[in-house]
Amino acid sequence: RAGRCQPGVCFRLFSRLRFENMLEFQTPELLRMPLQVRVHLEVTTFKKFMIDAMEPWEDLTELGYHLTELPVEPHLGKMVLCAVVLKCLDPVLTIACALACQDPFVLPTLASQKRAAMLCRKCFTAGTFSDHMVLLRAFQAWQKARSDGWERAFCEKNFLSQATMQIIVGMRTQLLCHLRASGFVRVRGGADIRDVNTNSENWAVVKAALVAGMYPNLVHVDRESLVLTSPKEKKVRFHPTSVLSQPQYKKIPPVNGQSAAVQALPTDWLIYDEMTRAHRIANIRCCSVVTPVTVALFCGPAKLPSNALQPSSSCQGILVSSDSSGSEMDDRTTSNVSLLKLDEWLHLKMDSEVRILSL
Repeated sequence: RAGRCQPGVCFRLFSRLRFENMLEFQTPELLRMPLQVRVHLEVTTFKKFMIDAMEPWEDLTELGYHLTELPVEPHLGKMVLCAVVLKCLDPVLTIACALACQDPFVLPTLASQKRAAMLCRKCFTAGTFSDHMVLLRAFQAWQKARSDGWERAFCEKNFLSQATMQIIVGMRTQLLCHLRASGFVRVRGGADIRDVNTNSENWAVVKAALVAGMYPNLVHVDRESLVLTSPKEKKVRFHPTSVLSQPQYKKIPPVNGQSAAVQALPTDWLIYDEMTRAHRIANIRCCSVVTPVTVALFCGPAKLPSNALQPSSSCQGILVSSDSSGSEMDDRTTSNVSLLKLDEWLHLKMDSEVRILSL
């Protein structure tokens, strides 16, 4: 803390000549980056998740206006509004606010504690293969610990940040107030707080709302190569902080950890919150496995073009059936299978039962 609280010595990692030619203060980012570039980056990020919220000529739809009024990013806002429709608001509200904040789990500095911290995360999964479930159950357990009077000890035991938990509480309150002011949640009658939480204990319904908001943040499992793929990345890995980075409750050597983790996944589809890049490796954070039926029903735009659903041909696609996790389909044609094109990358071959659901 030399120079702030007491005299001391300052060590700089650059030469004296370079230091003497530096500006006294760094130029603010607002002035370093051209306005056109900043606007382009913001609009690109906005458009990525604003499916169904913007017209082709870039005017906002009714959904778009509602999303702009919510104090969270567009995809989190869409997730919350879908939760109102699907009547699972409370858990999705918690997950959305947790994603809007920094990771509530504290990363230990000591190597001996890092495994213990990961085990604490896995204790909250309930066998769901979901980082989103970890956030939800950790928050719920923290709430109970706070009501029982041992909040601080609970956070220390489970490597949680007490300050971040308090921020999530504040965000939940603020977001719920916006929903009430907009009329999505009413005081009594239909759409009251009980009504919009009818399905809050149904994890499948909760994940449906997550998928609707997270799209197009979707990856597919390549079972032959045991890797994750996305439209722009041929090989994606789990971030080390994800509970999916290693098979559930099994200690696997780091060299084989990712392959074993992918092999252990119960379905071939996952949603994720963020993709980052370290050198040539793309990592995904905060992931959850989802069923192919959920992908078919809740991914893509709400209104598909007339030619989106076509009779199956020899085109390659991913089979989505009512009892399948989603697997690659060979070239054989089947009379009861159709091809659904949700976007340029997401082409699904569906059997008759799923096809009826999607219409």
